[in-house]
Amino acid sequence: MLIKQFSFRNRLLLAVSLVLAAFLGLSAFSLNNAFKTSADKAQHQRLQNYVYSILSAAEFSNSGLVSMPTKLAEPEFSIPSSGLYAQISSGQNIIWQSASALGRFLALPEHPEGPSIEQISVLNIEGEGKFINLSYGIVWQNDFEQEFEYTINIAEALSSIEQEKAGFQRSLWYWLGGTGLMLLIAQVFILRWSLRPLHDVADDLNAIKSGDKKRLSKDYPTELNQLTQNINILLDHEHSRRERYKNSLADLAHSLKTPLAVLRGEFDSNTQISELRTTANEQLNRISDLVDYQLQRASTEGLSSLQAPVSLGDVIYKILKSLDKVYLAKNIRHQFKIEQDIFVHADEGDVYELLGNLLDNAYKYCNNQVQILVHWQSDFLEIVIDDNGDGVPQQEYDAILKRGKRIDTQVDGHGLGLAIASDIINAYQGNLSLKDSPLGGARFIIQLPKS
Repeated sequence: MLIKQFSFRNRLLLAVSLVLAAFLGLSAFSLNNAFKTSADKAQHQRLQNYVYSILSAAEFSNSGLVSMPTKLAEPEFSIPSSGLYAQISSGQNIIWQSASALGRFLALPEHPEGPSIEQISVLNIEGEGKFINLSYGIVWQNDFEQEFEYTINIAEALSSIEQEKAGFQRSLWYWLGGTGLMLLIAQVFILRWSLRPLHDVADDLNAIKSGDKKRLSKDYPTELNQLTQNINILLDHEHSRRERYKNSLADLAHSLKTPLAVLRGEFDSNTQISELRTTANEQLNRISDLVDYQLQRASTEGLSSLQAPVSLGDVIYKILKSLDKVYLAKNIRHQFKIEQDIFVHADEGDVYELLGNLLDNAYKYCNNQVQILVHWQSDFLEIVIDDNGDGVPQQEYDAILKRGKRIDTQVDGHGLGLAIASDIINAYQGNLSLKDSPLGGARFIIQLPKS
């Protein structure tokens, strides 16, 4: 629960810190082990070199006695309690000890099995601590072909190498810790710089909320462009919807003035009850139509690429199936052509309302034939609806699309269907035009931009 409350920056900082700590810890562990291994190898090589220096300085007599020079190449062999000791033994007898080791080896290491064989062991010398001891077995043959076995022991205090390892470990942690701290500080600044665009988006959204801005700016990194563009689309869509609500309410209030005034005048006059009822019914129907029209107009979604795609083929097929049942008595033949199933980003209710009104109009005014063609043009979608009715006079093309305007008053309706269709097309930034149809009636052409 606590992690969910972390900001995006804190989450990244926590993740980077954990990864950095794990990386530095593993690096320190690996480097420390590598140094220990290298130090142990160096110590072993050093002990071997001491053995070879003792062998090169030793002189063996035919009786098996060993004589060593007073001073050896390594000065520490001549300094008492120097921490570097050497001895030569044969069996349980100590034949020679370095001046630094006199009286210290109470227990002799076992002789290695065979000449030139090494054995590494740890000795505990009382009062001085632990020593690493290299036992090296040799066999010397005198002039009478007698063989003598000797063991050369070189012991070095572990304290020196342990101090060296501890010093390296401290230095390693100091350097890695300092490096990690500097990297962490640098990472904080990098994260602040990298996440600055997100803070800018948040600031712009707050400015939009307070009314200082209407849209997000466009100077964002490429990775945020799609997000900010979609947010701007939503903002534009919401602004357009509010404007439609506002305009629809204003138009509704204005449109209701006339029927309400007629009703008020009728109530104030001495009109008979039958005439009053007729007038009231007409005006109430008019009010109902106006309310329905303005509600439909206000609820139109409008163009937005964020709408779920709607299949035009399915919508038109369902509308035609319903209209065939409604106008069964007219025995209408319809032809529906579509290049392929075309999907548009629009509100499904708007699509049904638009095509339902235009197709119902074609069914209503045709004689017995309706054709629908849906296809893509270069940069827009075109829907063509033809009928073989009486058509529309050319001088009435513009007027027929206005609200409430009807040419044929003998057919039921109040002339709002085409106005609703026109408003929906305008909301989707499209175009609705009217022409003469090759079938003899009217041709309605809908053009919608690619979303």
